[in-house]
This record gives sequence, C-alpha cells and structure tokens, in this order.
Amino acid sequence: MDIGRLNINVGGMPTPGFGGDAAEFLELGRLVGGDLPPSYLKLVRYADGGHPEVGSCYPQGVQSEDGLFDLDCFYALANPAVENVRDVHARWGSLLGSGMLPLGRDGGGNQVYVALGETPASVWLYRHENGMRLKLANSLDAFIDSLMPNPDFI
Repeated sequence: MDIGRLNINVGGMPTPGFGGDAAEFLELGRLVGGDLPPSYLKLVRYADGGHPEVGSCYPQGVQSEDGLFDLDCFYALANPAVENVRDVHARWGSLLGSGMLPLGRDGGGNQVYVALGETPASVWLYRHENGMRLKLANSLDAFIDSLMPNPDFI
C-alpha cells in the first residue's frame, strides 16, 4: 500500500500525519463498533485526512467511464483542517450501520466506508441519493492500490 503516491493534501499543502495518542484509535473503534484495520492506522499516521490527487477508481464489476468514482477527501482523526471522522459518524453512522468506519466522501457527499466486520475489512460506497451500496475493494490496502488519476484530468 503506497499511500505517498496519492499526494494527500489540504489546499495544495501535504497533510500531516496523525501524531496523537494511540488511545484515540481505540476510542474510534469503540465508537464505530469494531477493530480498526492496521492499514487504516497506517493511512491516518501518514496523512490525517485530506484530498487525494490520485483518487479515482471503479467499483467492483464496473469498468465503464460512467462508473468511475472520485474520492474527494479522506476524513481526519485530529486534523482541524479536514472534516472529522467522529462528526461524520454522528451524522451517517445510523445509515451506514454498526461496524462501519467512515473513510471519506466524493464531491456529492456519497460516503466511502470500511466494513469492519469483514475479514479483511472491505471498502464500500454508500450513495445517499438512492441508498445503493457498491463494493469498491476487498480491503483497504486493495482500495488504496486501486486509486488512479482521473483520466479526464490528465
């Protein structure tokens, strides 16, 4: 999982990694109802939220241009410049369900989340306009690895 290639930033400046106490990860896991995967800890320690310049992927089973998904931002654990995962969970947790960790969103507010009850924890997209759920990847590592530049912006 090469997080660096995503160029996660806020306003063009690289996002700092989370440097807080490890107890915050345990607290977040209790809040959402599951153990956080090691790849999530690695992601947040590298970049605590922000916009990935490399952030497009296809949901599983979709390869058409119309199905391309663009991640607008990853949620933060402690970075005040980025939307906080706890606040997002307070708004979306009842819709996403127990054991679902909000990870980020697209530009339209559709939620990307990690299903913590699966082994490994898979990554999903919740489309709020119709309640549809689309699997993006079988694991967070696979999701990060699947992200690519949007071909429309190259």
